Amino acid sequence: MSGHYDVAVIGAGAAGLAAGLTVQASGLSFVVLEARRRIGGRAFTDTTSFPGIPFDHGGHWLHAAARNPFTKIADRLGFRYKSDIDWSHRVLLLRGGGEAPQAMLDASASAMAAANEKITAAGHAARDAAFADVIDSADPWFPLTRQAFGQITSHELKACSILDYASYVEEGGDFPVENGYGALVAAHARGLPVRLDTPVTRIALNGRGVEIGTPRGTVKARAAIMALPVNVLAQGLRFDPGLPPDMRDAIAYCPMGHAEKIALLLDRPLDGFGHVYGDIIDAPPMKVPPFNLHINPFGRPIVVSHLAGDEARDLERQGEAAMIQLAIERMVDAFGAHIRKRILKGVATHWSSARFTLGGYSHCKPGHAHVREAFRQPVGERLFFAGEHCSEQFWSTIHGAHLSGISAAMRAIAQLERPRAPPIPRAVAPCTDAVFP
Repeated sequence: MSGHYDVAVIGAGAAGLAAGLTVQASGLSFVVLEARRRIGGRAFTDTTSFPGIPFDHGGHWLHAAARNPFTKIADRLGFRYKSDIDWSHRVLLLRGGGEAPQAMLDASASAMAAANEKITAAGHAARDAAFADVIDSADPWFPLTRQAFGQITSHELKACSILDYASYVEEGGDFPVENGYGALVAAHARGLPVRLDTPVTRIALNGRGVEIGTPRGTVKARAAIMALPVNVLAQGLRFDPGLPPDMRDAIAYCPMGHAEKIALLLDRPLDGFGHVYGDIIDAPPMKVPPFNLHINPFGRPIVVSHLAGDEARDLERQGEAAMIQLAIERMVDAFGAHIRKRILKGVATHWSSARFTLGGYSHCKPGHAHVREAFRQPVGERLFFAGEHCSEQFWSTIHGAHLSGISAAMRAIAQLERPRAPPIPRAVAPCTDAVFP
């Protein structure tokens, strides 16, 4: 495989697909290279593990739905989503059985709101610090608060910048997509040519453009868009010459954390529940970490659990069997031993160990909220960057990646179409030789 193009897009996740569609519309020649044997990246809807039941391994919610372009895309393509559910539709299930009383549910919600207000207030004061610096770890609901922020950021509280969190724009709710957000992303990109099973191992930048090394040959382009997860940029590629210091700092100080899911298929939906969010907890003080549940999504007989931060990292390293076993044990804690007979199958994700992902989603380290700006600056006027890590307002989201892909492609197109100064005629070119004839 070889070729010469105006633009090469590296990665066919949400950012790369958006970049490819934008370049395609411009009329420039282009190629999209994807390491996996599928498109979508962290937007992936599994339709085979549970026949007839789609399971989003990655993104599942239309976050910031009022600002999210995929809300209108879903409407146009006929993808349904649930707009009448939010995190206030939640239950707390006690280890040992039964639902927590309303007073306990209210207390947990108040603790979470108080922690969020402290983080937000510190952000408005433009004082950067770690979440851990302002959240009260002695609060009896702290384990549940820690879990919730871990799911938002995929990091531990000590690793998250308050100012980075404050930059996020939320408007319009978080709507789950019935037949899969990954399927929606793929449907939007239908018809875009993508070269699958083509991992990129080397990027060489020169005055004429970019040379891209792959196991299937070298691709040359006038410009390239790097639409890869930030942890892959850090660990999986060789740049020649090396990236400039500000870009290396951005990659180092805005890493991806860890986020995984475990899905259990039941013989029928859980009795007594609608489509709700929940957690299994000890009555405070909690001796066992809370365990998250997304119950009966769209009335289907599955329960999906989200893990994040160090817990997700450590459990994923133990392997799929250990992940599924933990989910089953927590279900037994909440519903009794009889629930074992109703569990038909389990599936777990492995984003942290997946070679072409290496983590969950990005968040800036404390004191480094500014580094996302570097991702929007081209390297050598030929190398542009896209991905959720490039978005200041919508980091960690599919629509943030999508918008960054459009932006990177537009900047690359503008750069290539920018008129160049005409060459100086040879007869009047300045002489740099000290000796005249």
